[in-house]
Amino acid sequence: MNAITIAAGPTQIIKTNNPVYTEEKQNILVTADQPEFTIQLKSNPTTGYSWFLREYDNNVLVPVKHTFQGANVKLMGAPGFELWTFRVKSSGFVVPQQTTIRLVYARPWQGADNSTQIIFRVTTVKK
Repeated sequence: MNAITIAAGPTQIIKTNNPVYTEEKQNILVTADQPEFTIQLKSNPTTGYSWFLREYDNNVLVPVKHTFQGANVKLMGAPGFELWTFRVKSSGFVVPQQTTIRLVYARPWQGADNSTQIIFRVTTVKK
């Protein structure tokens, strides 16, 4: 897969009520008292590229929301961030578990050859 650089400037953490994970922080630790988390990825949909949820364990995780938040600049075509929010099902905390989320950054009409992927490792703990 080809690497794609997205010029979004320095990483800016979007404010949410959930813990936020980025390309620099791919190990996700989720506790029963805070079962939701957000993944923030640099994106520029004006180029035709978007992040696609390719793989996750639906026995443990539920995708809750997917949004795009533009950068704080007023330029046409400026990059921003895609936000993916997930919730761990209550059954995911019965015993500690590990699973993965795989997202692919691609143009839908070009297929996997011109895409890049990122894998987040999710660990649940009862706490």
